[in-house]
Amino acid sequence: MLNVKDFYNLDKLLDEIKLRKNENYYFLWEFLNEIDSDFDELLVLLENEWLLLLLKFIHNTSLKLPKISDIYYAAYNFENEIYDFYWKEIEWNKVHTLRLHLDNKNYFPKRKLWVPSIKEKNDFIFTNIMWEWNVKVQVGPIHAWIISPGHFRFTCDWENTLNLDIQLGWKHRWVEEYFTDQNDLNKLLDASEDIVWDSRIAYSINFAKIIENASNIKISEKTKQDRVILLELERVYNHIWTIWAMLNDIWQWFLLNWFLSVREEFLCLFDNLFNSRTLKWIIWIWKNNIDINTDNYKLIINTIDNILIRFNELYEIWRDSAWIYDRFKDAWIVKKETAYSHWALWIWAKASWIYKDSRVYDDYYKGIELTEIIWEQWDVFDRYTVRSDEILQSLKIIKNIANKNIRNKLVNKDLISGNKLNNWYYISQTESQRGEILMLMKIFDNKIEYFKIKDPSFVNWTLLEYAVLKNIIADFPICNKSFDLSYSWFDL
Repeated sequence: MLNVKDFYNLDKLLDEIKLRKNENYYFLWEFLNEIDSDFDELLVLLENEWLLLLLKFIHNTSLKLPKISDIYYAAYNFENEIYDFYWKEIEWNKVHTLRLHLDNKNYFPKRKLWVPSIKEKNDFIFTNIMWEWNVKVQVGPIHAWIISPGHFRFTCDWENTLNLDIQLGWKHRWVEEYFTDQNDLNKLLDASEDIVWDSRIAYSINFAKIIENASNIKISEKTKQDRVILLELERVYNHIWTIWAMLNDIWQWFLLNWFLSVREEFLCLFDNLFNSRTLKWIIWIWKNNIDINTDNYKLIINTIDNILIRFNELYEIWRDSAWIYDRFKDAWIVKKETAYSHWALWIWAKASWIYKDSRVYDDYYKGIELTEIIWEQWDVFDRYTVRSDEILQSLKIIKNIANKNIRNKLVNKDLISGNKLNNWYYISQTESQRGEILMLMKIFDNKIEYFKIKDPSFVNWTLLEYAVLKNIIADFPICNKSFDLSYSWFDL
């Protein structure tokens, strides 16, 4: 449920935010929308057990924004994003670029309707630690794996890491702008699959949810359950890939080869079911491209049963291996208070004794039992263990739904009421393998007027800067793999 409140007074906005924090509302989002050359719209999204409250503050373009990070510390990242993209200054705070690389000081990529008064942008401010044996190690921005660029600057005292500065944002794809410039919903659905390549199902379902809601389209229970199967298959595939990458960094060749072979089995399953090894072109706006039939359910169950036999045989090995325990235990810790203050999502929350899983409030998962998987040591081993347990839970969910649909012989009975989009603000959430993906659309006159994405990686990158402290730089790849963050999150 989404409630929207308008504000034209800064003090009243801040009073409302403080009130909601006292009522245990989570901070989800802060972003900016241009209205015209004279006015901007600041939007703040809060949540309490998936009761959403969108606060809109209409203000003159020359006004500095309120420093919401004094109330919710997690807003700091979003304030920096607004400053980087819009050059919108924050009240009582000289904000510098936290993570974005913008090589032109007069470059404000999101501004279209007016020219900011700021004529020169601050340079990225790297942390400067004065120490006799201080050494700085720079990694990137070109990555050895030829992935999205990222610049890491370590400050070390011999082997001990004292600080890490992360600078991302070297490339821009203008994803959000594409969704407001294009009217063809089929092309936009196709584009949603490519926002983050390994989360195609999660992103395309999230987009479909909004369009179906705005069009009063009612999808059947079978379509919902088939989408859950797709989401969980994507989740398992990605967790297996991440565990493989972690084991690769500690030379566990026997185990990592097993994970690699299982990953290939899932790719072959996707190809057999959907003619796509990467789960592309499966979701349609009102239903699934493929109506999973009885034979396909049986194929899914047989594949999972075969994998589970070997999975259970090896589970205790990779959970209790002295080698793995020694390398992962007490390494790259993110403490509970740090994860909580940053509003960490999913693996990073669950491995820090915080249960945060938006599937609990997702209508698609209604009636599906979700085990509360959390661990309390905050380290790489716990992030590794959470992933292992989540794989088992996802396989159980998939198998239960497939068996249920075989018995009940459910069919699609989707109700299509037309393709006209109703004017309003729409927000959807879908739990991907990295955590909660949020999308916001403002629809007017059958067109997407404003489009905004929150990828879980954007929130969790800052936690990496805490995790590296007092660890050796040589183990950074293990930590980085345990986080499994998207370098580009969505727009880069």
